[in-house]
Amino acid sequence: MLKQGIVLGLLCIAGHAYSGAIVVKTTEDNDSETSQCSLRHAIEYVNQGMPEAGYKGCGGKDATNVIQLTGNQTYKLNKQILITKAVTINTIYDANTTPSTEVIPGQNNAVIQMVGKDRLFTIDRKGIDPTVPVVSKDATESDTSTPSDGSTTDAAISVQFSEVSFQGCGQANCADKGGLFLNRDQLIIKYGKLEKGYAVQGGAIYNEGLYDEKKPLSLVSLQNVLAQNNTAQQGAVIYTQIAQYVVNSSVIRDNTVTDNNSAVFDIEVAFDEATSKALTTSSATTSAYSRGIWNTTIFKNTGHVAKVFDSMLVNNITMIGNSAGLMINAPFNYSYVVNSILVQNGSADCEVQSADFKADQISNNLYSVGCAGTNGQAIGSAKLFAGSSIEGECDVTSEGMLCPFANYSSTTWGYFRPRLSLSYKSIADSPIVNKGPPPEALDLMRCVASDQRGKKRPDDQQLCDRGAIELTVSTDNIPTMGEDLLYGETATMKLPDILSDGDLLMPEQCQSLLGDNPTGKPWEPGCAKIIQRNATPSKGTMTISQDGTVKYVPNGNWHGSDEFDLQVITTTMRFNDSKSPYITIPVNIVQAPPNTFENKSVKTSGGSVGIGALSILFGLIVLRRYKVKC
Repeated sequence: MLKQGIVLGLLCIAGHAYSGAIVVKTTEDNDSETSQCSLRHAIEYVNQGMPEAGYKGCGGKDATNVIQLTGNQTYKLNKQILITKAVTINTIYDANTTPSTEVIPGQNNAVIQMVGKDRLFTIDRKGIDPTVPVVSKDATESDTSTPSDGSTTDAAISVQFSEVSFQGCGQANCADKGGLFLNRDQLIIKYGKLEKGYAVQGGAIYNEGLYDEKKPLSLVSLQNVLAQNNTAQQGAVIYTQIAQYVVNSSVIRDNTVTDNNSAVFDIEVAFDEATSKALTTSSATTSAYSRGIWNTTIFKNTGHVAKVFDSMLVNNITMIGNSAGLMINAPFNYSYVVNSILVQNGSADCEVQSADFKADQISNNLYSVGCAGTNGQAIGSAKLFAGSSIEGECDVTSEGMLCPFANYSSTTWGYFRPRLSLSYKSIADSPIVNKGPPPEALDLMRCVASDQRGKKRPDDQQLCDRGAIELTVSTDNIPTMGEDLLYGETATMKLPDILSDGDLLMPEQCQSLLGDNPTGKPWEPGCAKIIQRNATPSKGTMTISQDGTVKYVPNGNWHGSDEFDLQVITTTMRFNDSKSPYITIPVNIVQAPPNTFENKSVKTSGGSVGIGALSILFGLIVLRRYKVKC
């Protein structure tokens, strides 16, 4: 009962924080249930206009069109749900659903799963929801939906999912069009996963709607999304009738398109010249474009990656190891493929299909075949990965301009981390880092303002990096590293997050850069130095390995703390303009004897009343007194 009372209290707090939101109370899709608000019932309630009386346990007076799901829970659907009104669906967390106090967006999502053989959602403002009462129009009421000039007051609805993941039926085919979504309005997904969608067109999403300047356009926006294991004949991730999608800061991997003339991102019809011009500007700035793919990692997909038509921008992407590359068909030159890493994608990274496409529209890329354009650089025989495969551990002792794809604890999705190889004599030797468009080339498209992780790129455009990730060097706000030990224990800590995007220098490079170690000992990785704080002698021995593992062994059983600074040099800092190449990391090791203290004045069992029992009794009193209050 005490636990129940605490939960009620938390719900009261959450209710104040999310006043008016519709909370889904069951993970099942039981349409006969009328008291527990399911996801289907919550959406039907919004479709009905959110009446004050509520609907099947959902909503009521002052309800808003925000639907809340619980993190790490799977909500099952037997058949698709129709959405006809604007709605936001997001994930909320509590102490029972979040494994740590630091929540990384996208890592503890609620999951919506299709257990039948259907897509998950159809988004259509003009769709007919059978649960919505039919209201007859007064015969005297004029129809104002179509003005005399032929335009329409009709407006697309916005359907937004935040920190929600989606799993399709996982079999061929979940639906002919859209294995997860059929969209006729505006679909926005942030920090979500799109998985196991199967369809003839649009394995994950089918975006329907041809261009009409007098009607609203449908749109798909994917921001910080992982799209994986989706399959279609055409458009494994998105099939759209016109170029009405944007993908930003996302990861696209392991998707399959089976039609050789199609692509993972497929488009049915191109815009004509007048429309392409109207939808963009001639300015070589990213703000002129709202369609395309940028700041995104794309790898291990089967089939062409994307069709690139007029009005689209492909900028700062890392596209590696796909079976085919980009299909570029933009005869009016209102499209760009720029500032990207485009390597090892079948027989050609870029296939230009329009003879009139200007070289400047493809610029400043690192490529294998076909993307030379202007200011491009061929990879040639240079080693791509510091490791044995496209995904896995980074061998920091070997050559390679990128680490294999990996996930990192501080970010939502993984990426290929650029490296400043140990063999580089200067930063100019890198084909990736500080390889932005030259300042005199005003006609070349600029880099995107921030990278896949949201880290800001330099204001000086020639210093931005090719690809989705901007190599960062930061010595600000470095956290203190340390552990609390008992007698006889040792500490093991990891440096990678503190090192930003660098690797520790190898000992032989320390010798070349700094000469002999002043201590008389051989250099350790990172040219590591220990600076004691507070004028106190060292109380332990520290060693560091090449992968950034730090081990500390106390010199005996002392009680107190050992406070010192660990200084290291990384591959990024050795080319830094600062006076010292060292990064300083505060370290605090605390050691104490085992706690054998036992408080015998208050018993927790037996004949006396323990603190736990008193707490339970107090909780019961509070719960009884305030049972119906928040």
